[in-house]
Amino acid sequence: MNIGNKQAQPYEEIVGSCTDAFLQESTTRILFEAAPIGIVVSDTKGNVVLINDSAQRLFGYDSIELVGQPLTILIPDEMRAIHSRHCADYILNPRVRPMGIGLALSARHKDGHVFPVEVSLGFAETQHSLLVMAFIIDTSRQREVEQLRDVMIHTMVHDLRNPLGAIYTALEFLMADIQAILDDSQKAIIEIASNNARKMLALIKNILDVSELESKQLPLQLSTFQLNDLVAETITSLESLAVKKALHVQNEVGGSLPAVHADAELVGRVLQNLIGNAIKFTPEEGLIRVTAAREEGNNPKIRVSVSNTGPGIPVELQNRLFRKFITGRHKERGHGLGLAFCKLAIEAHSEHIEVHSTPGEGATFSFTLPVAAS
Repeated sequence: MNIGNKQAQPYEEIVGSCTDAFLQESTTRILFEAAPIGIVVSDTKGNVVLINDSAQRLFGYDSIELVGQPLTILIPDEMRAIHSRHCADYILNPRVRPMGIGLALSARHKDGHVFPVEVSLGFAETQHSLLVMAFIIDTSRQREVEQLRDVMIHTMVHDLRNPLGAIYTALEFLMADIQAILDDSQKAIIEIASNNARKMLALIKNILDVSELESKQLPLQLSTFQLNDLVAETITSLESLAVKKALHVQNEVGGSLPAVHADAELVGRVLQNLIGNAIKFTPEEGLIRVTAAREEGNNPKIRVSVSNTGPGIPVELQNRLFRKFITGRHKERGHGLGLAFCKLAIEAHSEHIEVHSTPGEGATFSFTLPVAAS
């Protein structure tokens, strides 16, 4: 078979030659077809070359309908641009990893309905080409359970806010009114109670803010501002934490960048979370860098990145990192709301946030913001 003369052959023959090495053993084919999760194999051009039974049931297509078709047929319109960029990056550096870290991934059924998925990527090098394998799981049921949990948590938290606020106010009033007659141990007890009440109120506020962002009920206060000023302000506010660990925090966001048009308060909180996390998880005398660069296109953007020399993030955690209440095993982990807030705040601007990390080699969180109209 003359593989070089592809135009003279039916696509099915080309696909057959590319996948022979991949499925040359009957046992391999049996395992591929029997796998309980959907598997879609594509070539470096993004065309489907193979699909197993589970994937056919998942998407509603027969194999003959998909083979030779662009992979984007399975992807919602609004996700295609991001998908193409991730695919191009993956072809340059193929490896086993979750797909779309930081993104809520969705797939499109043959009948047009869209459903949530988790996708992991792998690859196989054959004699003729590189094949990319996508392992796909429908997470619709999981999302339904998460939504029920969120409604319950929101209701509980909302009901707790007022009585807890009253307790905190009473403690503050008590401390101010009768501290002259209290001994040091009594003052310490009231101060501990007051501090814990304040922390709980802060946690409640974070949960409610995340809930409002999810339901798109938190209106954006858009303005035009210089990003380097906001980064400098954020680093200054966290300086004492960095000094305690002898960390080097470098602000490499240049003042020559164009202004951005966004909600400065929300972006400031995103930076506070990302830089704060970098300080928390970077070992002593480590390095944290905050950078930004312009990305050209029909809608120019500024990409902001926060990098650290910490231990990195386990691959199995990266795909879930931006979900609520997901934390790692680090002893200084928080409540699992900070990164969820970051994701929702950036997506409220119709932008995206992502993480790139190799365990043992640190991590880089990056997000985009729209450039202000000139």
